[in-house]
Amino acid sequence: MSLSQVLLESRKDDFLKSYQEKFTPEQIKKIFLTSRDLATNQKFLMFLGKVLSPENFDENLSTAQKTIEKFIKYQQALEQKDINEYNSIEDIVNAIKQHENKVRRNVKTIDGADVVFENDRFTVVTPKSHKASCYYGAGTKWCTASTNGSSHFDNYNVDGKLFYILDKKAKSNDRFYKVALLQKYDGGRTFYDAPDKAFSNEWILGTPEWDEIQRQINEYLENNFSEEIEIFKDKEKARLERERIRKLQIAQRNARRLADAESRKENDEWNLEGDIDEEGEKANAVFEVLQEYGATINEDESIYNLIPAEHSHYGLLTFEWLGEDDTNSTWAVGDWDEVYEAAKDYYQNLWDDMGVEGWSEGFVKSHLDEESVKQWFVDMFEEDINNNYEHYFDSDDLPLSREQETQIEKLEDEKENLEDIVHNSEDEDEINEANERIEEIDEEIEEINENPEGEPTIQMVEDLAESLAYDKLYNVVESMVEYGLELSEFIDVDALISDAIDSDGTGNALSSYDGAENEANINGTWYYVYKVD
Repeated sequence: MSLSQVLLESRKDDFLKSYQEKFTPEQIKKIFLTSRDLATNQKFLMFLGKVLSPENFDENLSTAQKTIEKFIKYQQALEQKDINEYNSIEDIVNAIKQHENKVRRNVKTIDGADVVFENDRFTVVTPKSHKASCYYGAGTKWCTASTNGSSHFDNYNVDGKLFYILDKKAKSNDRFYKVALLQKYDGGRTFYDAPDKAFSNEWILGTPEWDEIQRQINEYLENNFSEEIEIFKDKEKARLERERIRKLQIAQRNARRLADAESRKENDEWNLEGDIDEEGEKANAVFEVLQEYGATINEDESIYNLIPAEHSHYGLLTFEWLGEDDTNSTWAVGDWDEVYEAAKDYYQNLWDDMGVEGWSEGFVKSHLDEESVKQWFVDMFEEDINNNYEHYFDSDDLPLSREQETQIEKLEDEKENLEDIVHNSEDEDEINEANERIEEIDEEIEEINENPEGEPTIQMVEDLAESLAYDKLYNVVESMVEYGLELSEFIDVDALISDAIDSDGTGNALSSYDGAENEANINGTWYYVYKVD
C-alpha cells in the first residue's frame, strides 16, 4: 500500500472512531464521497464529521460542501487558514463575509502603490512593487498578484504600467469586481477580469464613467512617464529600452536574493535548534538530500547557499543551490499533501495538453468509465428505437394499438351478450345463430391479436436498448471507434491521475532530472525533495 493510501485509510479510521455512532452508514458514505470531491486526500473529513448534524442531513451536507469550496478559494486570504480551527459552517461563512466586505468596501492605501483615481464606486491603483501587486490583486487569478509572480510583475512593467481597477460595490463572485489594465507606453491596452481572462468590451468600457478613469490614467502616465512614452514611440529605441530594463531587473532580483541569503546567514534563521519556520524546515530537507546526492560542499559553504527560487514547481517551494559544486541545480520540496497535489497538477496538465496520447494505451483503457459509455449507447439506442422501432421489433412482438384494443373490447361485449342468449334462449334457431356469430367473433379477435399494429412500450424500448448497449461493452473500445466516440471523453481522469501517482510515485511527475523521490524528516515532518534540474 502506498503512503498516500495509508494516509487516506488513517483519516477514514480516525473519522469512524470519532463519528460512527453519530451518523447512519448511508450518511457516512455520503460524507466520504463529499470529502473526496473536496480533496482527494480527505483532509476535510474530520471537519465535516464535527460540524454536520444527522438531522436535515442532505441539506446541511450540500451547504457544507459549497461553503468549504468557497473557503478553499479564500483560504490564504483569511486570518484563520486552518479549517479545523472553525467550530461551525456559520463561522466560515462569517469569516468569508468579513473578508469580502473588508476588500470590497475598504480599499486601504499601502506603500508601494499610487492611487490614480477614486470615487464612491471605483479605486484605481498602480502597484509599484510586487508586494503591493499581491495586496491589491488578492482574490484574482492574475500571475502578477501571485506570491511567486514577482518576475511576471516585473515583465509587465517593462514597456507599460499595470493599473488595478477595484469595484467597491461589486461582489467577489463578479468577474469584474477587480479588473487589471496593462497600459503600454505606445498606447496599447489589454484588460483582464478577475479570473484572468482578457476582454475588450463589456464591463463599463465605452461609458462616460470609464472615459473619466481612462483620462486620469493617461494624465498619470504623462506626468510620471513622459520620457518612457517618448522612447517607445520609436521601435528600435523601444527594443533597446526593453533589453536594458530586463537586464536591470535580473541584476536587481539577484542582488535582492543574495542580500536576503546573507541576512539569513547572519541571523542563522535556518538553524534547526532555533525558532525555525516552514521555509527553513524545507531548506534543511533540501540540504540534507543535497548532501546525500554527494555534492561537494566546501568549508565556506552551508545551507545558506540555498536560495529560494522565484518560481514554484507545480506549487512547490523551490531552492537553487549556489555552491561551487552543482551550481544552479534546482530542488523542489513539500510535505506529502503538497507533493501529492503537485503531482496531480503535473498529470492534469499532461492530460490537458496531450489527452490519451500522453499515456500508455492499456493504462488509459483501464480507467475507461464503462458505465458512462454504456449509458451513451443506451441513450443512442433508445432514440433510434423510438424513431425506427419497426427495424428492431417483429410485428408479433408489438402490442395492440389502442384502436385494436377498443375493437376487441366491443367484440368481447358482443360475445358476452350472445353467450347469454345461448344459455337462456329456448329458440333453437336463435341459439344456433348466436353460436355461429360467437365463432366468427373468436376468429376476428384471433386475427387482430395475430396482427398487432401498436408501438413498443417504454419498458420494451428500455429493455432492448439496455441489452444492445451491453452487447457493445463486450469489445468496448472497438465499439467506441465504430460509433466515433472519443476515448478521452469517457475516461475517469481523477482515478487515472490518482492511480498514476500511486503506481509510479511522485518522483516520476515532479523530478524532471532523474525521477527520484527523496525523503528527509525535519522536526518530525517528512518532506519530499526532487531535483528539478
